Amino acid sequence: MRPFILLFILLSYLTPQVHAQRVLHFKAPNGKLSARLSVSNGNLFWSFSAGKKPLIAPSPAGVRLFAGVLGENVTAIDISRETSVQNSRLYEVTVKGTHQTFRMEFRLFNDGCAFRYRFPGEGVLNVKEERTSFTLPASSRVWFFERNSAWKLKSYAGWWMHTTVDSLPVISSSGPVQGKPLVIQLTDKSYMAISEAALYDYSGMRLEAKGDRLVQVNFTEGNNGFEVRGGRYSPWRIVMYAEDLNSLVNNGMIAALAPPADTSLYADRSWVRPGKSVWSWITRKENYMQPDEEKRFIDAASALHFEYTLLDEGWETVWPDKWAQLKEICRYAAEKNVKVWVWRDSKWLREPAQRNGFLDSLVFCGVAGVKTDFMNSEAKALVDFEIDFLKAAAARRLMVNFHGCHAPTGENITYPNEMTREGIRGMELNNMNEPIPAWHNAALPFTRFLCGHGDYTPGFFSNKGNTTYTHQLALLYLFNSPFQCMAENPVTVINDPLYAPVIPLLQTLPVTWDETISLEGSEIGKLAALAKRKGKDWYVAVINGTEQPQAFTLRPVFLGRKNYAALVVSDGEGFAVQKKNIKASAAEKFTLPPTGGLVIRIREEQ
Repeated sequence: MRPFILLFILLSYLTPQVHAQRVLHFKAPNGKLSARLSVSNGNLFWSFSAGKKPLIAPSPAGVRLFAGVLGENVTAIDISRETSVQNSRLYEVTVKGTHQTFRMEFRLFNDGCAFRYRFPGEGVLNVKEERTSFTLPASSRVWFFERNSAWKLKSYAGWWMHTTVDSLPVISSSGPVQGKPLVIQLTDKSYMAISEAALYDYSGMRLEAKGDRLVQVNFTEGNNGFEVRGGRYSPWRIVMYAEDLNSLVNNGMIAALAPPADTSLYADRSWVRPGKSVWSWITRKENYMQPDEEKRFIDAASALHFEYTLLDEGWETVWPDKWAQLKEICRYAAEKNVKVWVWRDSKWLREPAQRNGFLDSLVFCGVAGVKTDFMNSEAKALVDFEIDFLKAAAARRLMVNFHGCHAPTGENITYPNEMTREGIRGMELNNMNEPIPAWHNAALPFTRFLCGHGDYTPGFFSNKGNTTYTHQLALLYLFNSPFQCMAENPVTVINDPLYAPVIPLLQTLPVTWDETISLEGSEIGKLAALAKRKGKDWYVAVINGTEQPQAFTLRPVFLGRKNYAALVVSDGEGFAVQKKNIKASAAEKFTLPPTGGLVIRIREEQ
């Protein structure tokens, strides 16, 4: 064969691969983090780095639809637009394939990377699989939640544990699929967290460990797939990056990626009011849900300066004339400056007309919020139910608490009437002979709470498991929930002298915060120490996740140059309370007993 013919054949063979090897580069505003999108043998891959340190090695990207695969047989990738958006760089990408063209968006923050897909066309598409994967660094450790039952991925109520990245496919007896987030500790003590943001019109992301340090997006629906519409976006796939725990707990990517609230639906937000709630269900006795007993809880809520009471399971079946009695409870509570929330199983709310009739009845009675439960899935149908429920509740000025559900993805930004959601292993497990261990609590601020608020129901002093009274008190400050529902019976708190020293703290307990700092000494699962500011006041909350005493040194450099008065609550025979002066320049040393706690309120001296 003549040489020029051989050359022509060789060039013809190579030309498609020359196009397919094109690489796009994306950089964070500060230039320290970068991502790449590339094509190899026609397949789409992405990667993520911090300087020269690989964070996510080249990993598959794309979506398999019933009609074909987005990200396969790719012939070209181009950046069609680059803009600055809310402290990030947004890159709009066109991905051209042999059979179809689609778009992607990459957003690079100074503390992470996010990307999503835009589906082509305008009709209905069936998502069979998402190829999006994350190849994790060698020798890293992965924090995940574990529950050895089918409930693990229904309720997200697992213990937070860790393992080596190589054992992730086999560590769980329930299988290699994990819920979000996954938190990765690298060998240099930096951190990553993999999760998602803006979960709408889509199935919730789980992560399947496939081996070779690779985890792939996984869906509840499996091979059945689910429907999406062309022209819409997938949720954001995000990787947070932090050089230390303080940067990790202050990562704001999920909130930044959530769509803004609908101004017509939320033009007036005066009815969206964070607050503390009492709750009779977890400490229920033989007189549980009797109207007179619930009024005692309301009286105690008023004395503790709590804004709400929650009527949980049973009010609909125990009360013979439920709507009249609910209206009377709401009237009585209003006289005490307390508002009422009610619970209902979501199975009775799936049909829109039935849902709307129930919500209208709540409004008629004067209810402020509704807790709905047992979705037990993050399949698209249940995600759609939650979003529709938030909209219907907002139209009636009702706040919402979701239980039996997945972790948050920024819903409260788009729908501000979502005050909290479960998706967490909380104190109700102490009533189910599965008491919460201290190490689980000490992991939560750096794992599950990275996603957003959680209805853990802290402060279960009378059934505290292997933790101390001050450990339970500290949880009320450590765990974020704009609807902070205390587990302990408030009547007991009011009447038992044991709690008298901390009643002033409960009366002024903030439920939203202006600033949060992870303090020196914090270590996931061993010691959680946060300083949180509300207005001019600072609160330091520390818990020991181990069964040995732990030293903790507070260096309050976050304070100004003024003089400060501190109220210190530590463990003793119940609560040990002392007052002391404190300065930003002076280190304060403490020893926490096994599974113990510490709470310090710091105020400027008047």
